[in-house]
Amino acid sequence: MTWAEFQIRLFAYNRIQKRIDFRFREVAYASLTGSHSDPKKLPKTIEKFWSLDGKKQSVGLNEVQKEAILKAQEQYLKNIKDA
Repeated sequence: MTWAEFQIRLFAYNRIQKRIDFRFREVAYASLTGSHSDPKKLPKTIEKFWSLDGKKQSVGLNEVQKEAILKAQEQYLKNIKDA
């Protein structure tokens, strides 16, 4: 099997797995949103319930982002005082 054939088969395999995950997510979401659940505790959308993109939603800021925000705030406050 050549590398190109392997890549094609890998693409097809990933597509099939995503389709299976999509079906499973639909069933899981339907069972979660049954009549017995508290609507305030349910996720607003099915994407928030289970994302198929493989991207994890960040919960907070990392250290680099915090430092950048603090630096921008310092510059802003300095510009206000100078004006």
